[in-house]
Amino acid sequence: MNIPVLAFRYLLSRPLMSAIYILLMALGMATITSLLLFSNQLHTRFLQEARGIDVVVGAKGSPLQLILSTVQHMDIPSGNIPYAEAMRIKRNRSVKSAIPLALGDRYHNWRIVGSEPLYLEHFKAEFQEGALWSNSFQVVLGAEVAASTGMRIGSAFVGDHGLAGDASGHVHDEHPYRVVGILKPTGRVVDRLILTSLESVIEIHEEEGASREKEITALLLTYRTKTAAFSFPRQINSQTSFLAASPSFELSRLIDLVGIGQDTLLVIGGIFVGSSLLSILIGLFTAISQRKYDLALFRSLGAGPRKIFTLILTEGMLLVASGILTGILLGYAGLYCIGRFTEKGQELGLAVLPLLPNIFIIGAGVAILSLVIISIPAIRAYRADIQNTLMTKG
Repeated sequence: MNIPVLAFRYLLSRPLMSAIYILLMALGMATITSLLLFSNQLHTRFLQEARGIDVVVGAKGSPLQLILSTVQHMDIPSGNIPYAEAMRIKRNRSVKSAIPLALGDRYHNWRIVGSEPLYLEHFKAEFQEGALWSNSFQVVLGAEVAASTGMRIGSAFVGDHGLAGDASGHVHDEHPYRVVGILKPTGRVVDRLILTSLESVIEIHEEEGASREKEITALLLTYRTKTAAFSFPRQINSQTSFLAASPSFELSRLIDLVGIGQDTLLVIGGIFVGSSLLSILIGLFTAISQRKYDLALFRSLGAGPRKIFTLILTEGMLLVASGILTGILLGYAGLYCIGRFTEKGQELGLAVLPLLPNIFIIGAGVAILSLVIISIPAIRAYRADIQNTLMTKG
């Protein structure tokens, strides 16, 4: 007599109820899994990109928008700043290094970023093939851009004006870009960028008459000393027309805000799991009541109380284990699809998901709790009076 096979066959004899129990458990575990994965990727990606940048100086507006648009490349900057004034800030005695960025154009959904070689050094980027630009309108492709577009060394393309990703932007067909380098994958935002010289982006917009003077989007700065963090942003915000924002502060605040909503969804996931366990508990009690003669007959044929206990326990744990595993797989698969097929998912790197220990610890915790709960109806079956049951049936 094979207890697991017997338990499995019984569950198959009640496919609808078994499917409902598994679905409830799977929904709860999928919610918990996807939220833990999303939170991990959000935290890792945001803080990873902000590492090595003490402050960002750009146009007045929202500090968070400034950080998201220039550090994460996930938003549209509020405006530009004069190049000459930005260079004066670059020479400030509190500044150790400064990386200028010029945004405003794209190729399909890939941003074209004008900067300096120091920007590639910031990411420790290495070349897969080709080399750095040496003239205007030469570009270096991030690994994801090259893989998605199929462009190689020598490929040419024209950029569209604007960062919104729609088809309404003006095409800069008078200034085609040519690919001279392709970067190795870094796992960072540079993989999704098209990089060119600062002058290339400035020149295009100067010829369009977009401004009367040279403009850039922002400066990514590192401090010469730690004490500069207390005085430099205040100086910029109060004495200039620019905005200075700390990436670590703004992104930590964003993560905290997102965490409030995640906590609510985690509670919902817990409710699904709890509802599933309650349903399984009630279902097993009902099943024992309906099968008490069968179980008594099973006992009379030689099955001891322990085998009856193990049978009921196995039935419940098969439902729980199926729900937990299905939920974890659904959580990973759902987030992977978002990361693979949506723009924001790609920006957050959701297509590459780690095996988080916390997810499996929670799964193990749910399984242990389930074992305790399912033991209650199993003990009832264990203690059943077979003689009285058979006599009643007879």
